[in-house]
Amino acid sequence: MALTIIAGDAIEIEANREDGRVWWAQNGAKRTRLALYAAQGVHIERVDTEVYLARDAVPVWTGEEWHREAAVYLYPAEKHELHAVWLNTHCGFAVVPKDAVLWEASSFGGPKNSESKIAVLKTGCYVEEYTYKRATPSNWYAITLDGVVRRLGTRSNIVALALRGDKDAKRLAELKGWLSELTTAGQLEVQDEL
Repeated sequence: MALTIIAGDAIEIEANREDGRVWWAQNGAKRTRLALYAAQGVHIERVDTEVYLARDAVPVWTGEEWHREAAVYLYPAEKHELHAVWLNTHCGFAVVPKDAVLWEASSFGGPKNSESKIAVLKTGCYVEEYTYKRATPSNWYAITLDGVVRRLGTRSNIVALALRGDKDAKRLAELKGWLSELTTAGQLEVQDEL
């Protein structure tokens, strides 16, 4: 069964518009418009705050420069595939590891790091959602291999979870090198005490 996870921003699950659009963002009239569409027959259900599932649907993307629109279309499919579509209308995001990104597009504009973004991702990755002017620490989310979206929190929360044995937090902390930084810092403290 094909399954597409949609997360990051709220969408309109009642895609009863003629065009099927369930989400869109644009940072200024002359910027690229980002959109998510659901084809006729695609049913989207809300499973958590800003987490949705489109069963028996796969994402297909298009981004033609002259149209000034980058869009993901959810089409009915019977393939055995699992994808995630991450949406953000605030300050953008990054994905770890980078090869988990199958396709992405952004719309920049406005003050500081204002950015709207859409991406189609492989599962088994992490999303770092940025904050305005980077004033507060980024929030991290795990998209597990079985399609669960987990909010892991900020870097300090993730390190604490990793030290308690949380597998998702530990993998992210290892990918980012945060645990080795702790080990190095601990060795420096011991050496200073000698």
